[in-house]
Amino acid sequence: MKILHPTDFSEASMKALEVVRQLKEPLHAEVILLHTIEAPRSTPIYGDYWNESLNEVVKKGQLEAIETTRRHLERLEPDAEAHLEIGHPFKTILRFAREKDVDLIAMGTHGLDSFMDRILGSITERVIELARRPVVSTRANAEVRPFKHFLVATALAEPSRRALTFAKKIAEATGARLTLMHSIEPIPEPPLPIHMPDPAAADVRQQYVEQVAKDLQTLASEFGAQPLLKEAKPVDAVCQVVPELDIDAVFIGRSRQRRFMGSVTREILERAAVPVFVHP
Repeated sequence: MKILHPTDFSEASMKALEVVRQLKEPLHAEVILLHTIEAPRSTPIYGDYWNESLNEVVKKGQLEAIETTRRHLERLEPDAEAHLEIGHPFKTILRFAREKDVDLIAMGTHGLDSFMDRILGSITERVIELARRPVVSTRANAEVRPFKHFLVATALAEPSRRALTFAKKIAEATGARLTLMHSIEPIPEPPLPIHMPDPAAADVRQQYVEQVAKDLQTLASEFGAQPLLKEAKPVDAVCQVVPELDIDAVFIGRSRQRRFMGSVTREILERAAVPVFVHP
């Protein structure tokens, strides 16, 4: 297995590196470190004060900073393959993932810091959207500990099955156990009880719940997981179950539905207190 770890040396990236270190030995993984530096300005910004001597001083400073960064990158994981690139971080990550044919991308996430991030998504979210590879995302305040219990949140659809397959592979390597959870949206209470509830509707919902429970049990048995059916919104269910069951990492299939201010995937990435593996 090959794991690509793009880093900006932030606290979130260091948490992602902890995840990489936990996976490296049990998965016999080859680790690739990547740090990208934005291209320096090519146009002088000092107007009439700019001269060739000052230009040489700035270039020397830039080269020294790059070399210092390179040494720092290589010290993060001495036996890893380390790359320092000049360019746009998002595009560089996608290019490396493709060229190195990696199996997993491990990134820290800083959340959505601006209005444009809310519309376009953070760098991590855009990598999840376009890399076509599993991505494990870790927040700065996430708790990273030895992997003993994984939660796989399933929508009983193909992306969720791929996430479950990937979780099973890592669980077998690390000795972690699996809980497979599906959440059913609760019926919203009407603001005013304007009519009596329809008994037939209650019967239909009960039949639906029983069928979902049966399907969940069948899928869980196939992968050696413990089934768990919750009545809650998907994001709320994940955030409730993580502390309740002492979960060490969450696995989800990437949500296909996109909304102006986010998706289920985005909300889980923002709120989860543990590393989140997202499978395309």
